[in-house]
Amino acid sequence: MSLRQRPTTQPFASRTTSDSPSEQPTAPSSTPPSATIPNSVSTNPNTATRTIPRKGIRLNKVLGRIVPLILLVYISYTYDLVVLRYAYQHLYIQQKRTLLPVLWLLPTHGLFFWSLRAYLRVFFAHSPPQSNTSRGGVLAWLRTRLGASFPDPDAAQLEEQRMLKKSLSTLAPNLDISIELCQADGQPSRCFRDQCSGRPKPFRTRHCGDCRTCRVGFDHHCAWFDNDVTSPSTLRSFIFFLLSIPPLYLLGLGPLLPSAWMTLKRIHTFAATDTAIQLKWWGKWYSWIGGPAFRWMVGFGIAANSWAGSEVGKLPHQSPRAPVLVAFGAVFVFVATALASSSLVHLKKGLLTVDVERAKAYRKLQRRLEKVQKEKDARVDVIKQRMEALAPTQHFKVRTTDIKSGETKQQIVVLSVDQGLLDHGSLWTNIRRFLTSDNQLKPAWTMSDTTLHKVLEKASILPPAQ
Repeated sequence: MSLRQRPTTQPFASRTTSDSPSEQPTAPSSTPPSATIPNSVSTNPNTATRTIPRKGIRLNKVLGRIVPLILLVYISYTYDLVVLRYAYQHLYIQQKRTLLPVLWLLPTHGLFFWSLRAYLRVFFAHSPPQSNTSRGGVLAWLRTRLGASFPDPDAAQLEEQRMLKKSLSTLAPNLDISIELCQADGQPSRCFRDQCSGRPKPFRTRHCGDCRTCRVGFDHHCAWFDNDVTSPSTLRSFIFFLLSIPPLYLLGLGPLLPSAWMTLKRIHTFAATDTAIQLKWWGKWYSWIGGPAFRWMVGFGIAANSWAGSEVGKLPHQSPRAPVLVAFGAVFVFVATALASSSLVHLKKGLLTVDVERAKAYRKLQRRLEKVQKEKDARVDVIKQRMEALAPTQHFKVRTTDIKSGETKQQIVVLSVDQGLLDHGSLWTNIRRFLTSDNQLKPAWTMSDTTLHKVLEKASILPPAQ
């Protein structure tokens, strides 16, 4: 999936960014400085912006409608195979075993429901209601009871301001300091895409093109859940769900692996020896139209269907469905393990998926720029503009006022990812910030103490760390 934030063309805009196109430069604000100054939307009609409607179909959104249905069908068939056919009909009814199915199914169901709870928390995650009037219906009830709630960007900005004010009053008690996210020209950082309409953007807030809104702590939009993965709302449940899939696969389908392999071998033998299949498919010239692979796929499907309806002595769980479910489960395990591993590797560095994808896109544009510069291509300016939008840096407008003398200073500080913009400290500190719900820790989407120190050092408010 592509997580690159595409710029939106704005009239009267001097430059655009990936999430928040700039307005025309305006005169510096005469608003008296305070600990933190919230952004305000300009009402000047000459600087009005217009959101360009999005065209086309987003592949990730289409997959988000299909993948959850595939997971639901897979879970239904697997539950039927494991619980009804194997545990109940084979172990309990045929073999007269009672204790073994109970000891096996209790932990399996415990892990399954724990995994299902994590999945539904992400799947039903929702934005806070815009008013006190709640919509009725089953879906609204499920979202309220089972889903996480995404923080409101405006409320998140106020929370960020409150925490900044508290930290700044401790670090520099003799100064009234305001730190505000901005663009390179000093204009406030805003988002003009879709329905955001110039909404201020708190630190580590990105616009989701699939949900068409800004998310605080945005990681990525996941097709598995057809919803956003954000920190701290749904990232922890997302990671826990992925980590639960491998043990759940081994615990649930592990006892059926020998039986599934035996079923696969029996179907293969049946496909090669059955006379009816030989006359119906193997001996026909058109079986080769799609090539050898297609020939064997169709032949194996015909054999599986015929074998399932034959009078061959089979146990309840010996179905052509068994090897298919085992194979698909192995694919899910591989994908889940890869996703969880890559996410944890990034999180220990303080990076979210969107940060990694934007860095990849930036490096790709760098290589492309080097190529077009050699060829003297006219697309250089366009590429530079896109690189500026994806640059791994953040601009901060730092305004200081001496409480005693009243002297006011203002400057723009630039901090990059390599300088610790997104890092919270050690490996375990980063992991705890993103995956734990400790109320004593600041949310992972807020500016870390390390980042705040670096901003103040660059603004010459604090001495450089030794």
